[in-house]
Amino acid sequence: MASPAAVHASVLLDFDPDRMQLALQDGVLEHLQLESGQFRGRIGHSASADCRVDWGRYNLSLLARGDLSRDRVTIAMAVQGQGAWRVHGRDALCGDVLVYAEGSELLAVLPPQAQWLSVQVPRARLEAAGLQLQGCPSRMAGRVRAGLLPVLHSALADVQPVLSPILSPVIVPGSSLAPASGAVLAQAHDQLVDALLSHLACHSPCGDAGLPLSPGERWHVVRRAEQYLADCGEPSVRIEALCTAACTSLSRLERAFRETFGVGPRRYLTLRRLAAVRRELLRRESRSSVTDVATRWGFFHLGRFGQDYKALFGESPSQTLRVPG
Repeated sequence: MASPAAVHASVLLDFDPDRMQLALQDGVLEHLQLESGQFRGRIGHSASADCRVDWGRYNLSLLARGDLSRDRVTIAMAVQGQGAWRVHGRDALCGDVLVYAEGSELLAVLPPQAQWLSVQVPRARLEAAGLQLQGCPSRMAGRVRAGLLPVLHSALADVQPVLSPILSPVIVPGSSLAPASGAVLAQAHDQLVDALLSHLACHSPCGDAGLPLSPGERWHVVRRAEQYLADCGEPSVRIEALCTAACTSLSRLERAFRETFGVGPRRYLTLRRLAAVRRELLRRESRSSVTDVATRWGFFHLGRFGQDYKALFGESPSQTLRVPG
């Protein structure tokens, strides 16, 4: 059954094992405080139809162990911490990504000042992007340490206004919105998952990023993707849906787009959404504000949207709106 749309956070002013046991949605984790001192923490959750996002921040070192979600794949990230993490007895660093199959056990020692992020999605979304979990190590992207954090922080910054109740301690607060509707929250989740899948597809040992791409295959991939975008009538689509339509994996879709258009598929979709915003602003057929049009096309961080729009088109969105017909 689909989870209702929801965003909420809990502030922990002391160490309470019972309150922390449900640190992941649909998973049960037990915690032990490993370091002396007054514990402080914060745990946030958001849920849409087929994606759950959890975030936590603790001031002291903790041991976390237990079973993860039984119906979703869990993508867990070590965002920040003072020192190394220990996951199943092995060192992990900030920027590491761990991918767990449904119902897997987690055993992790979190360093002081730890921040973590967990995204739970149906297995079908990973497999549609060409990421096969069967036979793969759980630590799929453990070697990609320096490269993930900029991708993660950029993705979080884009969706922060929607997820601000749980992400505001991670990202400097920018523009804010009223409480997100179910559709807006789902769109923000999709953007975050798209960024993570794109990164994993290019660096995971379970992908096919190293296989050659012939000119003929590249052309067919691009043509099928373009036809799908034309048929669906709007550029705001999931990246794995584009993979399915193009009959290819995300890593090969990435190569085909870069070799054909000079940009990856996520940037290409962003450019299409920016063009859609500009088209609406130029038409001026309604009294919609710049904010209304931008958020309708999935731009939640209005400051970043305004910068990207002006860099691309040479004028601000409000200037476009004011141009006489």
